[in-house]
Amino acid sequence: MDLFQYKNGVLYCEDIPVNSLPEKGLPTPFYLYSANTLRQHYKKIYSIFEKLQPMICFSVKSSNNVHLLNELAALGAGMDIVSGGELFVVKQSNADLSKVVFAGVGKSDEEITDAIVSEVGFINIESEQELARVQELAGELKREVNVLIRILPDVLDEKTNEKTRTGHKGAKFGIDYAHVEALIEENADHPYVKIRGLHSHIGSPISSYTFYVAAIQKMVELVEHLKRKNIRLDVLNIGGGFPANYMDNDNFSWESFAGPITELLEPYVKNEGFKIILEPGRSISANTGIMVTKVLYVKQSGDKHIVILDGGMTELIRPAMYNAFHFIWPVKPQPEHVLANRNYPVQQEGLITYDVVGPICESSDYLAKERPLPALRQGDYIAVFTVGAYGMVMASNYNLHVRPAEIMIDKDKIYIIRERETQEDLVRTMIKHEL
Repeated sequence: MDLFQYKNGVLYCEDIPVNSLPEKGLPTPFYLYSANTLRQHYKKIYSIFEKLQPMICFSVKSSNNVHLLNELAALGAGMDIVSGGELFVVKQSNADLSKVVFAGVGKSDEEITDAIVSEVGFINIESEQELARVQELAGELKREVNVLIRILPDVLDEKTNEKTRTGHKGAKFGIDYAHVEALIEENADHPYVKIRGLHSHIGSPISSYTFYVAAIQKMVELVEHLKRKNIRLDVLNIGGGFPANYMDNDNFSWESFAGPITELLEPYVKNEGFKIILEPGRSISANTGIMVTKVLYVKQSGDKHIVILDGGMTELIRPAMYNAFHFIWPVKPQPEHVLANRNYPVQQEGLITYDVVGPICESSDYLAKERPLPALRQGDYIAVFTVGAYGMVMASNYNLHVRPAEIMIDKDKIYIIRERETQEDLVRTMIKHEL
């Protein structure tokens, strides 16, 4: 699953004991990434879809450190982006811009222009007005651009958190399925904007391949309808949303997703030369990272045991925002509490049930509620697992906390890949001047 394992009573990231990092003077909290876990997960995703020869565009919104993007680009990954800022960062990386897909429902004129001039591979179109604006800007620039029409397939996985559902009727994303065929037919011959295919994204994480199959069947249906009108598409982007393993006992397999999807799409690849695009994020990067944080205080409130860490919702907002589960365990537990795996609930004696909270002045600032853990003491280092996706990218300066450092380990090499902010950074742009 990943390369964070307990050895000799201590949590290791690849070949490095995690507790050695704060001992070197690195202040907590910080994010810690395993380079080889990242590589392994990308290769695994590609291998199970290999029959489709897919273009895998990593979801930059899930993890945007340029050094992590470079690791993926070196393996051949493209990038799925949703803002001009993400495009800027990707242009600082080694990524091939022809493998970049620019999505997002609210692209500004500046972002569209930048995407066209940068010659990104595709722009995903999410509304009729956006298509018209792309046509206008491409015409002014006299530059060709390839676009994909994002359909709204009205496919809903009830197990997906309501805040991360994107494919149901009434969602803000995409164009209603019933309107797409006419839109493509009316705009198929634009001199600069080439409609190359379709895009669909139905949410994240998705619990079963059946939801992808339902969305892909609608895309295939459109392809066949348009073919009868002599309009030929050659790209299908099935989006991302593949799950990540947040617990060892998660009962899904990537292979179970790939088989039915491959069966449905392989004829279009082999017989008609279609390009298939996937946009995974968390399934590649989530297990790549942990957050290392320190116990500040332990106290009792009524019948509750509360452990207060120096990292909270400003560093990792997913538990507060999505009620998301993250496995939590000491970096160096007592010998009887060393783990062979991270199955939850942990089957050990002598655990104490804690609310695990951060230092932020908000009642919602928690990382776990009623979580059985070994007895914790002031100064203990704690690992919060599976935070490589939607972790650091959602960190904030709320309460004027500085954002943490990011560290990457590659076997026995340790790299700082983002410096911890300073308090001076908090006021650096607070400049008063008259317009």
